[in-house]
Amino acid sequence: MMPSLSGTGSVPRCPVLFDGVNYSHWAQHMRLHMRGQRLWDVLSGELPCPLCPIAPTMPSLASQATDDDDRAKAKEQFDDAMENYQSQFALYKAWLDEDARASAILVASMEIHLTGEVVTLTSAHLMWTHLRDRYAPTSDALYLAMVRQEQSLQQGDSTVDEFYTQLSSIWRQLDSLGLTICHTCQCCQRQRSHMDL
Repeated sequence: MMPSLSGTGSVPRCPVLFDGVNYSHWAQHMRLHMRGQRLWDVLSGELPCPLCPIAPTMPSLASQATDDDDRAKAKEQFDDAMENYQSQFALYKAWLDEDARASAILVASMEIHLTGEVVTLTSAHLMWTHLRDRYAPTSDALYLAMVRQEQSLQQGDSTVDEFYTQLSSIWRQLDSLGLTICHTCQCCQRQRSHMDL
């Protein structure tokens, strides 16, 4: 764990460190990790930043010819508006705190040479989106590279368990690149037979 800047605790980084190559594996672990930290909604953008509320201003009644009832009513309206403002500001501040924690965890879960491209972004969600857009494996070339890696893998001096672990890792990465299909409609069945081929 890495100490936080405020000195109030530690940043619980993800057990898998992003190295620029292992995006799929890292992203899966980050999703679980951030859910465990109760920050996934902030990181994923499902919980956007609320608007910063504007503080109400106290009405100036001294110069107006108002009676005590009008002053009391104005004061009551101001108090209600102030209470609403404080409630909205507390939500806004809580979101900023959660975003700061999510950003710190995200950056702490990356190799230091990769953090320069995200630390200038203004929210954890923007950081996450930037990393996904830049590193997420989506191309056919990556799929073919994984298939080639699978085909060239040899047991050599490895034990059966070590070889199976290496092969399973490749299979998981291939599965993560595959399309989600329902297996019931004709279109998906054709797609499945095409993928098997």
